[in-house]
Amino acid sequence: MQGPVAGVIPYTRVDIDDEDSLSERFERKGGAGLIDIAAIRLPRISNFTDLSPFERYEDVSLRYVSSLKDLGEPDMIIIPGTKSTIEDLKWLRQSGLEAAVMKAAARKTPVFGICGGFQMLGKSIKDPEHLEASEVSEIAGMGILDTETCFCEEKTQTRTSGRFGSVEGIFQGLSGMYYEGYEIHMGRSGEADVLTRKGSVYGSYIHGIFDAPGISDVIVRALCERKGIAFESLGSFDLKAYKDNQYDILAGAVRKGLDMDLVYRIINREV
Repeated sequence: MQGPVAGVIPYTRVDIDDEDSLSERFERKGGAGLIDIAAIRLPRISNFTDLSPFERYEDVSLRYVSSLKDLGEPDMIIIPGTKSTIEDLKWLRQSGLEAAVMKAAARKTPVFGICGGFQMLGKSIKDPEHLEASEVSEIAGMGILDTETCFCEEKTQTRTSGRFGSVEGIFQGLSGMYYEGYEIHMGRSGEADVLTRKGSVYGSYIHGIFDAPGISDVIVRALCERKGIAFESLGSFDLKAYKDNQYDILAGAVRKGLDMDLVYRIINREV
């Protein structure tokens, strides 16, 4: 017996967060902006929306890089999260991008690793129980940060918020600022702080670390000062208001295409 049809939602072009590895953002082409940020496009990339706050600046380019020839000399490099840290670290090494990132860090180019990217920047990654389904039980990290990661069966899944302590280096302006986000990872990296730093290289387990008000401004302003350009020259727009409007458009299309009375009756188990 065929049940009732709630309706048909037409194809609607809206700019909302994409599924990991399916985003059109990875295919965007364009030149470098006044401030150029390169995100390493790992094969098993996850939670790439951590970088969305940098999209609100009109003259900041956020490029996803998957080959050495496309890296260039960005003002900051971000290594995002991954569904398989060890396998993506092996890919990073084989592609030549690991050596390029290490050379950039030696030139004091800021490098920021998030979650799996943070783990890669440490001294080693151990997976004695093969929890990542990798054939490797231990692999040397990039050795930039003084951390060692070991995967364990208990997975960290928690929301987190607070204030940064004293932050040194180029992003010292983050000191005392409020942050919020979430952690979802298998590894433990010793007594890793909210933000771990060595030289111009930073790492954190917190997804969404750039989201809280003012944090991306501090980072971009510091990059501007390092490059000798005025932060005010970048231009920006209200990313939150833009996103809210996009979801309003989607909600309107859903409501117009569906029999909402029927939907609510189904929700209330009246059908």
